[in-house]
Amino acid sequence: MHPKFKILAEFIRKEYPSASRVVEVGVGSRTDVLEEIKRHMKAEVVGVDIAGGKGLVKDDVLSPSFEVYRSADLIYAIRPPPELYPALIELSERVGADLLIRPLSTDPAPGGMRLVNYRGEFFYIKKRSP
Repeated sequence: MHPKFKILAEFIRKEYPSASRVVEVGVGSRTDVLEEIKRHMKAEVVGVDIAGGKGLVKDDVLSPSFEVYRSADLIYAIRPPPELYPALIELSERVGADLLIRPLSTDPAPGGMRLVNYRGEFFYIKKRSP
C-alpha cells in the first residue's frame, strides 16, 4: 500500500476507534485502504462501487440505496470526481454520518468541509450535525 494511503487508514482507525460501521465509496479495483481498515478495526467495513465487484456492494451515490449507508459512523471516498462531492455530502447528511474526502491534489476542495493535515497528508472532513 502506498504510504499516503496507509496514513489515511491510520487516521480513520485513530479517529473512529469505536465506529460500528464505516463505508468506502468508489472503491474500484483499489481495495488496500478498505482491507487495511478491516484488519485493524472492529467496525463493519463496507466497500461500495458503481460496478460492484468481488466483496463490494453495487450502488450509485447519485441515486443511492440509503440502506447501504444507514448506521454508518463514517463515509469516505478516495479521489472521487469533484462532480460527486455534492452527492457525497448530501448522502452523509441524510444518513447522519461523518464524511471524509481525499481528493486528488489537483482537484478543487469540497465546499463546506474542513481541511485536515495529518502527518503530511491532506483530506477534508465534514462532521455530522448533532
